[in-house]
Amino acid sequence: MLEPQNLLPTFVKRLRFDQKLAIAVFIILLGLRLMIINSPSPEVKVVDGETRVEGGLVFDEAHYVPAVRKLLRGESVNHEHPPLSKLLIAASMLVFGDNPLGWRLMPSLLSSAAVALIPLIAYRLTRSRFATFFTTLLLATDVMFFNIGTIAMLDGPAFFFLLLGTYMFLQTRYTSAAIFFGLAFLSKTSIVFNVAGLLLFSFLAVYIRHGKILESVQNWSPLFEKTVLIGLAVFMAGLTVYDIGYGAYSNPFAHLDYMLNYHAQLKYNCTEYELPLRCTVVNQDGSTSIVDLPLSWISPISPFAAAPYMVVTMTAGDRVWHPIAYYGIYSPYWWTTALVLVYSLYMVVKSRGEDTVNLFVFSWTAMSYLPYFALAHLLQRWVYTFYFLPTLPAVALGLSMMLREDRFSRYVLYGIAALQLIWFFIYFPVKSDTHIHILELLNLPR
Repeated sequence: MLEPQNLLPTFVKRLRFDQKLAIAVFIILLGLRLMIINSPSPEVKVVDGETRVEGGLVFDEAHYVPAVRKLLRGESVNHEHPPLSKLLIAASMLVFGDNPLGWRLMPSLLSSAAVALIPLIAYRLTRSRFATFFTTLLLATDVMFFNIGTIAMLDGPAFFFLLLGTYMFLQTRYTSAAIFFGLAFLSKTSIVFNVAGLLLFSFLAVYIRHGKILESVQNWSPLFEKTVLIGLAVFMAGLTVYDIGYGAYSNPFAHLDYMLNYHAQLKYNCTEYELPLRCTVVNQDGSTSIVDLPLSWISPISPFAAAPYMVVTMTAGDRVWHPIAYYGIYSPYWWTTALVLVYSLYMVVKSRGEDTVNLFVFSWTAMSYLPYFALAHLLQRWVYTFYFLPTLPAVALGLSMMLREDRFSRYVLYGIAALQLIWFFIYFPVKSDTHIHILELLNLPR
């Protein structure tokens, strides 16, 4: 009989490599997020006997935290976005209060769990420890993925439900996968592109086996119908419960119609072009905004400028530093996206579809990234650089697989991984005095 102190080592020994890596990644990322969760902090004021929490918000927290406060008062707001992420943040605020911990704990928890699912997905597809490790490392140290997943936005819960559904999908547990896809869609609507990528992956896999379009459609259609119908049922049921509970809309179709109309109107009008990378828009108040078009997200030649989500500047004489600096910034491996996309397609064609991993990489990347070219260039719909984040798991996986074949390729991947770690260290959003001093000694941005 095992002694209690021996249970944990025995349990760990029984875990697969990917499961151990998943646990380690979750603990590390959640620990890093909890370490900085209270920065920046708001000011607490008492006005006419009423306690008010002001400031301390990062980026789109300025929209979502006030919306959640209204939800907690029973007011229905922010109808242009689905409600689940906001309701999860509201639950956290009920427990921990209207403070940074309450705002950010649920996104931080679910974002960390989302990245912890990456080794499970990668190993399921590749059975390669090497590719699994580097796929996880690249995504775990992605600065924008870390920043967006730490703050009170819709993305953290959406990433979690999407990747959990993806893991179920790869295990052929399609009903469970569809339920999680519905929850992902109920968190953020753009997740539909990734689900489309998975459906394309499954169709191409069926077509490769049968070789005939009609027969392939017949064999694939039950999977398509199950995924779409169950996912939509979960989504519409969630909207119905929300609309009834808050008295927002008479039915979920009216709510969905509002969402579609709202997003259809988010169009820009360029006054100065720098095609195909970006364009300048003159706002109503006379100020200008830059639209970073999708090609700029992956361009190493002329990448988009880092967006200062929240930057605190300190000075002392000639010394300038930023103890808090949440940036919306690319990571070095983003620049390999076009190469990964072309290489994955080449390998699929070369293997006549037998290369399942690259089939997955190509389908996911194509369907989650390329639609933004149509939205931005044809429909002139506003797009933002963090829209690229759901594409990153496939880019990291494709790059790791592409560079594992020989010694030279592996050295290239080691170099990219080292650069990624340095990048993460430089742009980590909340820096201690020791962190700042190290950056100063190395003459790095601080």
